Amino acid sequence: WNVPKTLLNAQLRRAGGDRRQLDVTDVEIVETEQKTRACVALCVDTSWSMVQDGRWVPMKRTALALHQLISTRFRGDDLKLITFGRHARSVELGELVGLDGAYEQGTNLHHAMLLAGQHLRRNPDAQPVVLVVTDGEPTAHLEPNGYAAFDYPTSPETLKATVAEVDRLTGLKAAFTFFVLGDDPRLAAFMDGIARRCGGRVVAPSLDGLGAEVVADYLRTRR
Repeated sequence: WNVPKTLLNAQLRRAGGDRRQLDVTDVEIVETEQKTRACVALCVDTSWSMVQDGRWVPMKRTALALHQLISTRFRGDDLKLITFGRHARSVELGELVGLDGAYEQGTNLHHAMLLAGQHLRRNPDAQPVVLVVTDGEPTAHLEPNGYAAFDYPTSPETLKATVAEVDRLTGLKAAFTFFVLGDDPRLAAFMDGIARRCGGRVVAPSLDGLGAEVVADYLRTRR
């Protein structure tokens, strides 16, 4: 992408009173002879704490912004939206936008990584990208029989299952970025460790800047 022109567009828009750091309409794409397709899994935390702490709407706006960018500027890319609370599931954009918060304990990153892996394996010729937005450390994992086992604090079994699935995606050469919301030291320690293990990045955005950070990170992987 054309960084100078994109930043200039953003500055001009903000000069008109728009406070958003980055908008899809700011993005300027550099046309090249060859474009590598990307297979993108955006995994968003839908546990109750996301509602309780005012992160629900920014999460939805982030998914909407990334979906709009890919559908208008990178149409060859394949985006999968994955929500994860006690269980994870793949959803369409309209379903995510209309999703109501529900009181449900559990942050099943393990299940989200399983679904992300299915998506990546269906696109073996594409550049694999995994983006995770969460405000809590993993507290649930999926058993072989489909039961979501929940424990707080995080159980060794949940940690082992989650790390193992991240390792499998690392074997697919997935580029990971973890967007950590809030100031939970246990979450920060876990994400720092998992990012070092998979060669990924950890970003701690403000709520107002979440969408811009996710879009900018996706564009960074598309250079």
